[in-house]
Amino acid sequence: MKATRRGAKARSPSLGRVIARRILGEQGFPKRKIVVSIGLPRPHPRHDWECPFLLEGVGNSKVQCGYGVDAMQALIIALQGIRFTLKKTGRDLFWLDPKTGAGFPILVHTSFGKEFEDRIGLAIERETVRRWRAIIESRREKIRAQEAKLRRQRVAPSKIARSVALGKQDLDEWESWIGKLKPGWNRSTPTSERG
Repeated sequence: MKATRRGAKARSPSLGRVIARRILGEQGFPKRKIVVSIGLPRPHPRHDWECPFLLEGVGNSKVQCGYGVDAMQALIIALQGIRFTLKKTGRDLFWLDPKTGAGFPILVHTSFGKEFEDRIGLAIERETVRRWRAIIESRREKIRAQEAKLRRQRVAPSKIARSVALGKQDLDEWESWIGKLKPGWNRSTPTSERG
């Protein structure tokens, strides 16, 4: 990077080669599109590495960067920057479905140490299992409602059983799998510890 003359304006970063792009919608504005682009991480003279990103359609569209000691950290910081910038707009943005949000997850800071990361990981696991169980119960309720509807229509019991059997079997298998999970299920075992 060339040094700038005294008083000369510093060059703003370019996005460079785009490695990922996501198009978001906005709740209540079906034609509005917000484009999130991530550039290829690259060496930076002062910050080791940078990962450029651009959000178009949310005000002043300019390339921003996440910085890190290696390309991976720069990419992770860029993802955090995207999440923060989208949240800061206060707009109801979403990716696939308004209920799921923009699809940029909260990242756990590793700078607080492994013990902190493990505690947060366990909390996320507990909440994930709780949510899965709520989904299973909701689906069971829909099956019960379907059974009741078929009974009111005087459908033969054998036909009702066949109609809902597959759904019940899937939920039973899912619930059995969840019941076998032990704390730490979401963390991988290091290669040296595998049998």
